[in-house]
Amino acid sequence: MKHPWGNEVKKFALHSVGISALVMMALTGCGGSTGSTGSTGSATQEASPSQAPATAKQYTNDELMALVKQVKSPSGKELTVASSDELSQENPMKALLSMFTVEPAECKDLGTLGGSEVLEGSTTAAGADLDAESGVMTMVTLTSGVDVQKLQESIEKSSAQANKCAKMTLSMSGQSMNVATEKFEGISTVPGTVGYKTAMSSASGASQTTYMAYAIKDGVLISATASGKGAEATGVANAGAMMDQAAALIK
Repeated sequence: MKHPWGNEVKKFALHSVGISALVMMALTGCGGSTGSTGSTGSATQEASPSQAPATAKQYTNDELMALVKQVKSPSGKELTVASSDELSQENPMKALLSMFTVEPAECKDLGTLGGSEVLEGSTTAAGADLDAESGVMTMVTLTSGVDVQKLQESIEKSSAQANKCAKMTLSMSGQSMNVATEKFEGISTVPGTVGYKTAMSSASGASQTTYMAYAIKDGVLISATASGKGAEATGVANAGAMMDQAAALIK
């Protein structure tokens, strides 16, 4: 069924997933990103992705699109789906994020990253849903078409970025936001899952949470994100449900 949103709205929704999600996914780099720094979620030990077959299947863009279309939102709705070509187009959130002053300065480059960006040489598809009642945006992304080693190297690089930029301040026009990112355990039961939580807060008391998890199953990188003001209550369950559904489809 064709989604009623226009292409531009769909592209914006799939790229943004809220500013905090973009920051989160930029840190983790996996397609694509708030409570307090002292989260109740325990820091998880670095996990290894699920063991892939010796020769993992390489999915085409169309095959990944077909898989994503089978994933349902936490409320049971169809997702707004985007192909690799759509995801590789200019991200409208980049321009917004580039307007911020970022401290530490070495984390400024996260504005050119983002979880929904396409890994070079890969095939990719993504799906997203916005729950109007809770204000939580969920997103799932599948990446294939490259060998498992390349996916693993991407994850390792992303973990280093997340560690380096675990605490940041974003400021613009006299306003600032504190951003804290940490490892977070228990988002999904998929073996090898690595999870993160990003907490954004402002001096005015506004806050937003993003949970993101990713794992490699049979040569496919799966990432799932939940972001929004209501994500503190439902984000872990929502992101976990999306990842578990996607993993069950990869056989």
